[in-house]
Amino acid sequence: MMQTMGWVQWVTWSAGVLAFAVVIGLVIRGVVRAGRRAPEQPSAAARVAREAQLSPALQAQLAALNQRKDDGQISEAEYEQLRAMLLRNA
Repeated sequence: MMQTMGWVQWVTWSAGVLAFAVVIGLVIRGVVRAGRRAPEQPSAAARVAREAQLSPALQAQLAALNQRKDDGQISEAEYEQLRAMLLRNA
């Protein structure tokens, strides 16, 4: 004989599903927000940037350039040239 769920069971089940959906939504939001953040510089590069008192915009450009090098989009020589150009124009 098949039993049906009562209203209390439906409310409990719905609350559990809703809580699970909220947690999944928060995780997805965190991943998307982390993807939008500027890449972090290695600690030595960050220390040099702080000591040189570079603007946050220039630090972000240098971090993005470093990320391009790390991802293999540009060579080490291109990285050095572009970095020198950015620092010259600062």
